[in-house]
Amino acid sequence: MSEPDSHTHWRVVEEWLEFARDDLRVMRACCEPEPPVYRMAAYLCQQAAEKVLKGFHVKANVRVRKTHDLVALADVVIAHFPDIAHLATQTESWTDWNVAYRYPGESDRPPDPSRSELEAAATCIEQLAAVLWDLAPPGYGRP
Repeated sequence: MSEPDSHTHWRVVEEWLEFARDDLRVMRACCEPEPPVYRMAAYLCQQAAEKVLKGFHVKANVRVRKTHDLVALADVVIAHFPDIAHLATQTESWTDWNVAYRYPGESDRPPDPSRSELEAAATCIEQLAAVLWDLAPPGYGRP
């Protein structure tokens, strides 16, 4: 079986980035109403981080696993892109945001993250996405 050409391969990366960007847009919208919906915003941050990390997997030609474990996803990214370890490791603490805030009755649920924590997470995710965009083949630019 032949390897996909770089443009076909990149279109898959681009799709992961597009979905992550949408998650962040909705995350920010969750922070606007009064009262804000920080629990849902945290879930969407986790989802955006997951999608950007999976975009790096595609770029590295590593099979994308069906997992929400940001630690496992970040480990693969760090192995292939060690220069961004400082960003990838920041995502690891958000793994629990995938389930901690989506279901009632969790007695050990941590307090909702603050707006500043969510913005810091979004900034990190955007920085990771920017690095991934910088790896695009010639002729592709950021949206």
